[in-house]
Amino acid sequence: MSRFTLSAIVLGLGLAIGSALAPPVSAQAPSEAAETALWDSVKDSRDPAEIQTYLDKFPNGIFAPLARIRLRNLKGGGSAAPGSSAGTQPQQQSTTASALTSESIIREVQDRLYNLNYQIATRNGRMNDQTREAIRQWQSNIKQPVTGDVSVAQLATLRRAQLPTTWGALAYYSKGASATVWNRPTREIAEREALAACRKNAGAPCQVLSVANKICGALGFYNAVISGRQHWGAYASVRPTLGQATDHALSECRKQSKQPNACGVRVTVCADGSHQR
Repeated sequence: MSRFTLSAIVLGLGLAIGSALAPPVSAQAPSEAAETALWDSVKDSRDPAEIQTYLDKFPNGIFAPLARIRLRNLKGGGSAAPGSSAGTQPQQQSTTASALTSESIIREVQDRLYNLNYQIATRNGRMNDQTREAIRQWQSNIKQPVTGDVSVAQLATLRRAQLPTTWGALAYYSKGASATVWNRPTREIAEREALAACRKNAGAPCQVLSVANKICGALGFYNAVISGRQHWGAYASVRPTLGQATDHALSECRKQSKQPNACGVRVTVCADGSHQR
């Protein structure tokens, strides 16, 4: 009876992808600039009405969670002068407080991290180990304290992150079937199309990895008969360049397969289609 080696996913989703997609603060659009200007003008105010002015104009704005916490603190009292340590204490607490206070915010965080190409399988507004691990990777990539939680200030940073606009995907089955797509507008579309094509070829569910912008992926694969038994293995890798992805996929195949000299690269993909050049 034949058996096969389960496919090993070697995704470079730590610093390799995360740093490539670590959210830079992009140039502000006019509306965002107006929001930031208004928030800067009221954020240190001791008058709740001024904070409410911001919330009335930008109820779903970047600084809305912080504004609501600030408003609650002000309405709760406190007569210290604005420049005193007692007066600044609520502000310090509010920026470091957890923003994950509702299913809608948790779902938003899951959606943002998914669209930054972190591993998020379920986006239902409920915290789980995978979501916390994705948060930790993101925090590490933007050089923030790695807590697995998202502070109010970090949520504002995450909302400003520039999301990729070009996506590709590589779907594969351990016995050799695979499919790739590129130049897709979203990660979800790229993964769905690649998985459907791979399943059609394999006759079984496939695994998938995604690439964004100029990021590339490669699939190392081997097929060998050892002691009269058939063995297969598939090793997928994502790296900033095609050469790096190919080298890493081959390296992992040779490291983990039962017959290293049987390894080769089955398929490659770059999100922008540059693997075809």
